[in-house]
Amino acid sequence: MSRPENITSFKALQLWRAIPQQYRDKLVRNVFCGNCGGAVEIVDYSIREEKFALLLTGKCRTCGKPVARVVENE
Repeated sequence: MSRPENITSFKALQLWRAIPQQYRDKLVRNVFCGNCGGAVEIVDYSIREEKFALLLTGKCRTCGKPVARVVENE
Protein backbone atom coordinates (compact mmCIF):
# COMPACT_ATOMS: atom_id res chain seq x y z
CA MET A 1 0.00 0.00 0.00
CA SER A 2 1.33 3.43 -0.89
CA ARG A 3 2.07 5.96 1.83
CA PRO A 4 1.63 9.71 1.72
CA GLU A 5 4.72 11.53 0.51
CA ASN A 6 3.84 14.81 2.14
CA ILE A 7 1.53 15.85 4.95
CA THR A 8 1.15 19.60 5.16
CA SER A 9 0.36 19.87 8.88
CA PHE A 10 0.33 17.93 12.11
CA LYS A 11 -3.46 18.40 12.23
CA ALA A 12 -3.80 16.80 8.78
CA LEU A 13 -1.74 13.85 10.00
CA GLN A 14 -3.90 13.52 13.12
CA LEU A 15 -7.11 13.57 11.07
CA TRP A 16 -5.73 11.01 8.59
CA ARG A 17 -4.52 8.69 11.37
CA ALA A 18 -7.90 8.96 13.14
CA ILE A 19 -9.44 7.06 10.20
CA PRO A 20 -9.09 3.30 10.77
CA GLN A 21 -6.38 1.73 8.58
CA GLN A 22 -8.82 -0.46 6.64
CA TYR A 23 -10.80 2.63 5.58
CA ARG A 24 -7.66 4.60 4.72
CA ASP A 25 -6.61 1.72 2.47
CA LYS A 26 -10.02 1.77 0.74
CA LEU A 27 -9.87 5.54 0.26
CA VAL A 28 -6.43 5.33 -1.34
CA ARG A 29 -7.50 2.49 -3.67
CA ASN A 30 -10.73 4.18 -4.79
CA VAL A 31 -9.86 7.51 -6.39
CA PHE A 32 -11.54 8.55 -9.63
CA CYS A 33 -9.24 9.10 -12.61
CA GLY A 34 -10.80 11.04 -15.48
CA ASN A 35 -8.15 9.76 -17.88
CA CYS A 36 -8.71 6.07 -17.02
CA GLY A 37 -12.45 6.56 -16.53
CA GLY A 38 -12.79 4.74 -13.23
CA ALA A 39 -11.53 4.01 -9.75
CA VAL A 40 -7.76 3.71 -9.39
CA GLU A 41 -5.14 3.79 -6.64
CA ILE A 42 -3.53 7.13 -5.84
CA VAL A 43 0.28 7.11 -5.48
CA ASP A 44 2.89 9.72 -4.58
CA TYR A 45 0.16 11.59 -2.76
CA SER A 46 0.13 14.39 -0.26
CA ILE A 47 -2.49 15.17 2.38
CA ARG A 48 -3.72 18.67 3.08
CA GLU A 49 -6.28 19.85 5.59
CA GLU A 50 -9.10 21.91 4.15
CA LYS A 51 -11.92 23.64 6.03
CA PHE A 52 -14.29 20.66 6.14
CA ALA A 53 -12.19 17.85 4.68
CA LEU A 54 -8.84 16.30 3.96
CA LEU A 55 -7.59 16.56 0.40
CA LEU A 56 -5.38 13.85 -1.07
CA THR A 57 -3.58 14.89 -4.26
CA GLY A 58 -1.28 12.65 -6.21
CA LYS A 59 -0.96 10.50 -9.33
CA CYS A 60 -2.99 7.66 -10.80
CA ARG A 61 -1.13 4.37 -10.39
CA THR A 62 -2.28 3.26 -13.85
CA CYS A 63 -1.62 6.26 -16.11
CA GLY A 64 0.35 8.70 -13.93
CA LYS A 65 -2.04 11.62 -14.47
CA PRO A 66 -2.95 13.89 -11.52
CA VAL A 67 -5.85 12.73 -9.33
CA ALA A 68 -7.40 13.93 -6.08
CA ARG A 69 -9.69 12.59 -3.38
CA VAL A 70 -11.72 14.58 -0.86
CA VAL A 71 -12.25 12.91 2.51
CA GLU A 72 -14.99 14.80 4.30
CA ASN A 73 -14.89 15.32 8.05
CA GLU A 74 -17.79 13.64 9.78
